[in-house]
Amino acid sequence: MFQRLKGAIDSRIAEEQARQKATASTTTPLARSSSNAGRSSTSSRTDSPKRPRKPRIKDDDGAPLRGPDPSEFESAFVIDDESEAPTRVGSPVKMDEKTALAEEAAGEAGKENGTQTPAEEAAAKPAELAPEVRAKLRRLEKLESRYQELLKSYRIAHGRAVAIEPFEKALRENTPLTTINDPDALAEYLNQLNLKGDMVMDELKRVSGDRDQYKKKFEEAEKETKAVKEQLTSLENSKAAEGTVAEKTESISTDTPAASVKSPVASVLGIFSPKQKPEATADNKDVSEEFFSYDDEIPQLQADVKAKAAEIEGLKTKVSSLQKDLEIAHESSSGLVGNLEKATMELNESKDASVVLTKQLTEKLEKVAAELKESKSSSANATAQHAKVLDAQKEELRVTKEKLEKTEAQLAILEKELASQKEELKAKSKSHADAAKDAETNQKKLDSQIKDLESAKAADAKRIEELNAQIETLNKSTEETTVSPPPATPTTETAPATATTGGGKKKNNKKKKKGGANATAVVNESKEVPATPDQAAELTPTKPASSDLEEEITRLKSELASKDAEIEKLQSKRKTEAELREEIENMQDNLLVVGQEHVEAKEKIKELQAEKAALQERVTSLESEIATSKAEVKSKEAELEASKAGAKSSNKLETDLKALTAEYEDLKVKSATLQTDLGAAQQLATSRYKDLTNLQDILQKAQPELKSLRAENATMKVTKDELNSRTAELRRLEAREKDLKADIASFKKQAADRDGELRTLNEKIVQETNSRLKAEDQARVAQRDMRKSEAEKVTLSAAGEKASRELADVQEEAGKLRVKVRDLEEQVSKLTTESKSLREEVDLRGSQYNNAQGLLGSMRDQTAEMAMQLKEAKEQSESLEEELGEVQRLLSERTREGETMRRLLADVDDRADTKVREMRERMEAAIEERDRAEDEASTDARRRAREVDEYKTKLRDAERDHKRTSDERDELVHAQKEWKRRRDELETSSDRAVQEVNDMRTAMGQLRNALDSSEKQARDAEKQKIDLRRLLEDANQRYEKLQKDFKALQASQAKQSRSSSTDGSRGASPIPVVNGAGKMDYVYLKTVLLQFLEQKDKKRQADLVPVLGRLLFFDKKDEQKWISAINAVK
Repeated sequence: MFQRLKGAIDSRIAEEQARQKATASTTTPLARSSSNAGRSSTSSRTDSPKRPRKPRIKDDDGAPLRGPDPSEFESAFVIDDESEAPTRVGSPVKMDEKTALAEEAAGEAGKENGTQTPAEEAAAKPAELAPEVRAKLRRLEKLESRYQELLKSYRIAHGRAVAIEPFEKALRENTPLTTINDPDALAEYLNQLNLKGDMVMDELKRVSGDRDQYKKKFEEAEKETKAVKEQLTSLENSKAAEGTVAEKTESISTDTPAASVKSPVASVLGIFSPKQKPEATADNKDVSEEFFSYDDEIPQLQADVKAKAAEIEGLKTKVSSLQKDLEIAHESSSGLVGNLEKATMELNESKDASVVLTKQLTEKLEKVAAELKESKSSSANATAQHAKVLDAQKEELRVTKEKLEKTEAQLAILEKELASQKEELKAKSKSHADAAKDAETNQKKLDSQIKDLESAKAADAKRIEELNAQIETLNKSTEETTVSPPPATPTTETAPATATTGGGKKKNNKKKKKGGANATAVVNESKEVPATPDQAAELTPTKPASSDLEEEITRLKSELASKDAEIEKLQSKRKTEAELREEIENMQDNLLVVGQEHVEAKEKIKELQAEKAALQERVTSLESEIATSKAEVKSKEAELEASKAGAKSSNKLETDLKALTAEYEDLKVKSATLQTDLGAAQQLATSRYKDLTNLQDILQKAQPELKSLRAENATMKVTKDELNSRTAELRRLEAREKDLKADIASFKKQAADRDGELRTLNEKIVQETNSRLKAEDQARVAQRDMRKSEAEKVTLSAAGEKASRELADVQEEAGKLRVKVRDLEEQVSKLTTESKSLREEVDLRGSQYNNAQGLLGSMRDQTAEMAMQLKEAKEQSESLEEELGEVQRLLSERTREGETMRRLLADVDDRADTKVREMRERMEAAIEERDRAEDEASTDARRRAREVDEYKTKLRDAERDHKRTSDERDELVHAQKEWKRRRDELETSSDRAVQEVNDMRTAMGQLRNALDSSEKQARDAEKQKIDLRRLLEDANQRYEKLQKDFKALQASQAKQSRSSSTDGSRGASPIPVVNGAGKMDYVYLKTVLLQFLEQKDKKRQADLVPVLGRLLFFDKKDEQKWISAINAVK
């Protein structure tokens, strides 16, 4: 825009400079020959056009592509203003210019007449002011007022252009955009940046939250480790204390060996002393071997406790690894979901591209179809082929509809499968979450059990300390007892010897009996040691203490067994956790499989949707082609009827038809190739999609699994927002659906109104036909009056009067029969009215009425097509409802899918609007055709009126010819020829009458089959038909009589012709002459019979009987028979 403005201004400046140069060149030779004043004036002029050359050179040399700088532009204009200053200054004054021009003119005149004065030169000079200069001055004055506005606008435009360039440069460098001409792309890019920023912020929040959680977990773990360390230190301290206690007990046993022999409590100290020294005496060994070996089992128990602790730690590590696996599984599932979203986005993009391609292809196909239709308009003999094409297209429509139904069923199945797969995925994700929760609960249980075990261990340690204290107290008591009786020492010394011997003998059985050795040793000691009363009293309190210790030991063993059972349970739980881990891995594999199946199902759904859209477009195109082909068939039928006379052009039309069929086949091949190209494009899209899925799998393996979990949580938030937006969209779509339903209802109302208009048109047509019939009746009444006058003229002859009476009787009878037939036809149906009109118009341009009837049929077909289109609109509304249901089902899809669905809905709305427009256009076309039909009906009525007038004139001519027959013999011969022609026409009319009778029979048979209730009326109609046949037979007999009379007349005329020598050649062929004369009379007879049969009034039929009698040579009896028959007809 600005470049154009700049170019226009520059061109204007260049034109002005060129003109100024031209004026300067014209004025320079005058200046050379003139005086000094003339030179000064010309120099002052010629200097002005030289000045603008400098800015022009600047504009040409240094102008950039976006236009010159406004300062340069302004300077150029300033120079022009300076150059044009004399003109602007001179315009109000006009004295300097006039004087200068006068001086120049004086210089020129000085050359011719050197004697002229300067005053004369000044007077002659103003007359030579050129009109071009004045026009230029006016233009410059106009430009002077517009210059400031143009300069301001140019400065603004130049500033914008200068500001746009760095902005576009920054766009190219920092964004994928190239220009500012696409604001939608910029908005989309900014929205994507905002979405990315939101996702990054959500991710940052999530990461920070996770970091805080991990910090808390780490602190808790540190606290737990500190507590465990403290517990370990306490256990070590307790163990050290136990070691000191054991050392003390050993020293006591070495000092007092008799006490150890006397009571078995001293041997129990070895149970709780893990650091027992091997430097014990042989006596102590024997005693310990004689008792239960607790010294050997204590380190085993400690080792078992350490193993259990190690197993617990291993279980903790396994639980942590299981948690990590669960997190990995969640991350992989979220990665799968993200990849699925990316795949769906890419599929939607490819789908958009395929939709664009399909639209282009459909537009091409429509263009090709339009060309086909234009080429087919020149063919005439294509009706049969069009019918075949219609059948094929109907079959294709049926096939495509079946395919559509199949694809819709497959779509429904796939949608159900998708829903089930989604539910399975949800259930599996729930099961994963439940498994993770179970694992966490198991870990908590294990921790609690470990804490319980540790507390039990601490309680056991306390119990052991208490037992050690009890043992120390018992040892002290035994020491006191041993110190008090000194004489009993030899017996005690012998006792251990025996005990050692007994113990030496029983060494082999110690390991087998274990607990039983204690009992035997006690029994032997009790037998061998002499029981004094003092010693018995001292030993009795030690027995319950040992029993208590044994009970405590058994309890400890039971507790150890329960702990072992708990450890076994933990091991079983460990196994169950391993199984859970395997199940989690299986679930991950199943998730991958389900995700792939989900992707494949989405691909199938999208392919089927594309096929569905293509098939719907194909169905619509085929329906439009069928409608157009129907219209073409009708037009071709009309053209065929019109082109029957031109038989010579049939070969050319056949060649054109063949060429058109070849073109049609070529177009079919092209459409097939286009469909194959579409299939190939779809295959390419699927292959590319598979490649993309493979690449996405590689990306899935490469991506860290933590990010996918976080992205999944972020996408869940986004999906919530999307659900809200989708619900709003659904509400909007429901409102749109309601609007569509209202539009459909309005279309139905319009169709009902159109049907009412058609009915009113039909009623108008019936009224017009009735009015036409009334006009014909009036014309016939006038004819009857004419015939009455003729009958009055012919009443001179008695035979003529008899014949007219008989003919009137026949007319009355025929009229009565006709009234009955019409009553029956009116009772049966409205279709008989059309047959009546056809009968009435047999000789009155029946072909035109057939055309009108064909137009009515086409109108009905069009109404049927409108009904079909309404049904299709209903089906499309149902399909829209199904699509709305699909939109409700596909609420879980992402933003790109929502955008594609919006585009699809917009396309559907556009199609609906286009179809509505097409329906409106078709309705307008139907209205135009209706108007045409009305115009044609009116023109037909006018033509028929003209034909009635022509028939009247013909009747008058015939009457004149009939009058002249008695006077002129030549006219008689001519009349005989016409009689012959009329006889032939009568024969043809009789054949037509027979055909009409046959048609009537078939029509009556159909009416009998269709209407069972009107059997009696049909029988009456058959009886009336029999009567009519009799009448026809009578008429035929009378016709034969007339032929005989005619032959007699011919013979008499032949005799008369023989008398004259000049008429010999004419008399040689009397039969064609008579036939020619009979032709006109038979035409007249046919019209009279038709009028007689069409009359409903019996009086008028009775008035027509004498005319028929005159034509058919009735007697009085015949006329009376006719009149009685007319009166007898009801």
